[in-house]
Amino acid sequence: MTKLSDLSGFKRNLLLLVVDSLIVYFAYILGMYFRYGIFTLDEPEFFVNGIYFSAFIVVSLILNGVYRIAWSYSYFRDYFIILRAVIVGYAIGFLAGRFLNLFEIRFLTVPFTVSTMAAIISVFLLIWSRFFWLSILSRNHPIVSSEERVFIVGAGDAGTSIAEELSRHPENGLVVGFIDDSPKKLRKRIRGIPVLGNTDEIMPLVEKMGVRKVIIAIPSADASTLRRIFSKIDVSKVKAQTLPSITEIMDGKAKLGYLREINIEDLLGRESVQIDLNSLKDYVVGRTVLITGAGGSIGSELCRQIAPLGPGRLLLAGKGENSIYEISQEIGSLFPDLKVSQLIGDVADRSRMRYIFNKMRPQVVFHAAAHKHVPIMEENPTEAFRVNSLGTYNIASLADEFGVETMVVISTDKAVRPSSVMGVSKRIAEEFVRSISSRSNTKFGIVRFGNVLGSRGSVIPLFKKQIQSGGPVTVTDPRMTRYFMTIPEAVTLVLQAGAFSGDGDVFVLDMGEPVKISSLANEMITLAGYIPHQEIEIKYTGVRPGEKLFEELVLTNEELIQTKHPKIFRLKMNEAMDEEALLKTVSRLRTAVEESDFEELNRITSEIVDDSTARIDDGCDSK
Repeated sequence: MTKLSDLSGFKRNLLLLVVDSLIVYFAYILGMYFRYGIFTLDEPEFFVNGIYFSAFIVVSLILNGVYRIAWSYSYFRDYFIILRAVIVGYAIGFLAGRFLNLFEIRFLTVPFTVSTMAAIISVFLLIWSRFFWLSILSRNHPIVSSEERVFIVGAGDAGTSIAEELSRHPENGLVVGFIDDSPKKLRKRIRGIPVLGNTDEIMPLVEKMGVRKVIIAIPSADASTLRRIFSKIDVSKVKAQTLPSITEIMDGKAKLGYLREINIEDLLGRESVQIDLNSLKDYVVGRTVLITGAGGSIGSELCRQIAPLGPGRLLLAGKGENSIYEISQEIGSLFPDLKVSQLIGDVADRSRMRYIFNKMRPQVVFHAAAHKHVPIMEENPTEAFRVNSLGTYNIASLADEFGVETMVVISTDKAVRPSSVMGVSKRIAEEFVRSISSRSNTKFGIVRFGNVLGSRGSVIPLFKKQIQSGGPVTVTDPRMTRYFMTIPEAVTLVLQAGAFSGDGDVFVLDMGEPVKISSLANEMITLAGYIPHQEIEIKYTGVRPGEKLFEELVLTNEELIQTKHPKIFRLKMNEAMDEEALLKTVSRLRTAVEESDFEELNRITSEIVDDSTARIDDGCDSK
């Protein structure tokens, strides 16, 4: 015998249509019975008229899309469609009968009481038939029982959706209860599943009920909420999973396939950033947008967020051909109609950059190309100044020369009271941009922010590798703290800051509270299911050259001014250097880099960055 699950979609719908027709006509017969008590054939047209009346309801079911619903994944709103279709069909059929009766045409004449009762019974039987249909389908699928008992933290839309998904796929786990902090839900049942307690009671309930997995199903939760919930879970005793954040699930639907392990980015980031899309589109839509360092962590995310805004052309510039190829392929697959150009070159190569500006004529520039690794730049100081300082000067001066509308420069918190070569080189880059901006029609903006989670060379990928290899996890100093922000959040704010850019403004992003690196190591070890200092050692190695224990976002004499966005601040800066001083400094810096003149580099640094504590020497001999 052919199983219902094996039927094609057309055959299943045809079968449903026939069954529904019989159900509606049966409801009409029951209405006749309830109205007249016994069946009589004195007026057989009443029974014939039932065929026409039923046809109106069935046609209404078709037109309302009832047979386009995948009932295996139905929700209560889908059953409302049945109710709506029956009411519409009933009303049209009844009114049509009354209208034709005015002309003594009686083939649609159905008593009001009969038609009303028939409609009510039809709704009940049609909905019941769907439940019966689903029960048959479930029997045709082999059920794989699971011994994995599951708690779901969060009895909202996402949590109930996950519970329903698990009920359809019991091989993935059996939901035995919800955990929710809402007093209104406590001790109630949702979708037949009890809300057993709040988040403070997770572990006692886990041990009491033999639960092996806890799913945190609150995609709207920010990092602090997720940290609080996670702190209540002993991952050495129970497996913990979560849904991605709202920004990662744009359709807002929760599916089993979205579940993943909790990672450190969830505990430190996850904050949704609201931006003014209209202001972004004002300077991006239809423009030719150049992104330097497009293959890097920040540059590639800039590509991902700018592409949906509707630029006329996207120019992906970078030194590494493989990374440029990868982001180009990604953008091309998502936005096949967007014109994308792959431009290989070094921002410090002025002739190559000039050719690109002259040939491609960018209207908006995001300058993300830079050397960012602090210890490595201590060993390669001339390269830091060549790329970070002179490379930024090249891009900014060419933007001015070729009439770019807006240019946004990515800077760093390490440019504040810099103690490293990398920080000094970025601070000098800021001063170059501010000087050019003071005499240019191009709108320049500089955005400072701290560490981004998961970027190349950041501490998080290093810790992950060290944990996977069994430790030790190396931390430079137990007092070391850093600001952290997710890459998407940082880039979103960079784009918004671009809309505020003008006269070389320096913007500072609200990075939240600083995080101790030692605490970060402890949380990552715990997330991996190990006990810090027992199963995985944390080893302190000492502060490396150029590093500071605490990063700063502004100097003590710098004034922060609130912009229209609550997480973006504008710095009130001193007057920029004049054009003569700029050209002289650039010439001196270029010569010092070419000749590896470290004493001259120190002199230039002390003249421009009076709060610097960095000492520049031959890094190649530092060891």
